[in-house]
Amino acid sequence: MRKALLPATCLGVLAVGAIGAPPALAGGRVLTTSDVVSIRIVDEPDLDTTTRVEPDGTIEFPYVGRIRAAGLTEDELERTIERRLVELKILANP
Repeated sequence: MRKALLPATCLGVLAVGAIGAPPALAGGRVLTTSDVVSIRIVDEPDLDTTTRVEPDGTIEFPYVGRIRAAGLTEDELERTIERRLVELKILANP
């Protein structure tokens, strides 16, 4: 299922954060299996999701599918998701 192209208005349109995690340093903390992450996209609540990093190190993200998350920082995962949304033409390039 593919969603119509959604305009991304600015950088920082996407926010990723591990739930219940201690405060992170610059770049965010490194995600590991069993972490629960909350992903929010400004003005696109149907893309918001909360998911667990599976034992294989991936998360499931709406319209995109599986994305490797374990070993990435929160900021790296944010950029990966943003890049995938643009590649799949779900969001316009910010």
